[in-house]
Amino acid sequence: MNFASDEESPTHAEYVAALRAAVPALFDGSYGLVTEFGRSLLAKHGLVLARVEYTKSSGSRPIALTHAGVQLATRTAYAPAAWPVRILPYDAKGAPRTGDPVAQDVAGPACFAGDLLASARELPPLAPGDLIGVPDTGAYFFTAHYGYNSLPRPAVHGFTLTASGEVRFRLVRPAQRLDEIVAEAGGAHGDALL
Repeated sequence: MNFASDEESPTHAEYVAALRAAVPALFDGSYGLVTEFGRSLLAKHGLVLARVEYTKSSGSRPIALTHAGVQLATRTAYAPAAWPVRILPYDAKGAPRTGDPVAQDVAGPACFAGDLLASARELPPLAPGDLIGVPDTGAYFFTAHYGYNSLPRPAVHGFTLTASGEVRFRLVRPAQRLDEIVAEAGGAHGDALL
């Protein structure tokens, strides 16, 4: 998977060509070949959008705090070198954010310093109300919610195009409600250990 741009690479055809070149015997009919392409099929089909709630600085580095963090990008928060994400900055009206890039962190809502989508990322300065887009999140993000600090699962929306090219959004999964978080945490059994 290419997570550095919108380009879909390597392609599945390139993958097959590399296998054929490296291990041609796999294709001589003697073997059945099974592969799993889930991430490469789904990753480019997801986008997280989050609003910058507030900004602060630690030392001299600015930090933009959002509601998208470890609960959505668990692998990124715990293994950022192996699971980096792009951050697309927008102003509050949705226009691309401009300005001289500065190294800044983009943090999530959890109560630990490692809840970061990006660390020392060169971005135009972000401000409260701005938006960030995190592309390529169609695999291992919405389906692998991490309920740390009882952070709710966000709503998931999909879209279709009509025959005339009109975009229509549809709710695919509603946001998790407070009563659902309490029930999932065992709220009905609050006196079990009394």
